[in-house]
Amino acid sequence: MNIEGDLGFGPVETEIFHFKESWTLWKTGQGYELEGYRTYESPRNELHDNRFVARLSPDLRLLSIKEFAHLVFRRDSGPLSCELLPAQLRCDSGAKDPAQNVDAQFAMDRPYALIWPLSAFSSAGLTRAATELDKATPIQIVQLEQISYALPVLAIRSDGLIRYRGQSQEVFSASGRSFQPNVYELTTSPTGKMTIWISPEGLLLAAEKSSWPKGKMELVNFKKFAEF
Repeated sequence: MNIEGDLGFGPVETEIFHFKESWTLWKTGQGYELEGYRTYESPRNELHDNRFVARLSPDLRLLSIKEFAHLVFRRDSGPLSCELLPAQLRCDSGAKDPAQNVDAQFAMDRPYALIWPLSAFSSAGLTRAATELDKATPIQIVQLEQISYALPVLAIRSDGLIRYRGQSQEVFSASGRSFQPNVYELTTSPTGKMTIWISPEGLLLAAEKSSWPKGKMELVNFKKFAEF
């Protein structure tokens, strides 16, 4: 499956351009495993090119993610791994030297999504918190920032709201397949107001900001070999 788009979050240095992500998802006894590859520019003209793996719940919520990249201020690092626990976000830098390792823990008190730099499954999983039509549910968006050697990983948490807007009357198509998506509205300071379209199975089909043209990502290629 392939996701593509441009999304600007926060200041210029955190904006994401020419984002492309491809991944393979397979079912396990505990949920799903995912292996993927992503490229993007952040800031513009600074290329990132990384492999990643993830673990998902049976309803496709992101449980853990590992990105094969180094921290800026700790070269003895990578892959960087994060666990998205219900009340805690925990990240480990994967250093070979124990003295250089970073084990960062951040308390969480509401449903949250992780932008690192971007995750279709983390954003899609956040919609599980909105179950009643048009009711605003408090959530948080978490951005990982690399500040200095002393603060190699810092979680910036931003409060927001998510609302379920009902089932779309428009059909979403990708690779000859058609979906009747559920529609959600996310509002936070990093993303602004964003509309999210989710397939009945829980896949992110599209996410769009009002500040088009640099505010959209969408599923462009999809092949399914078995039912979810």
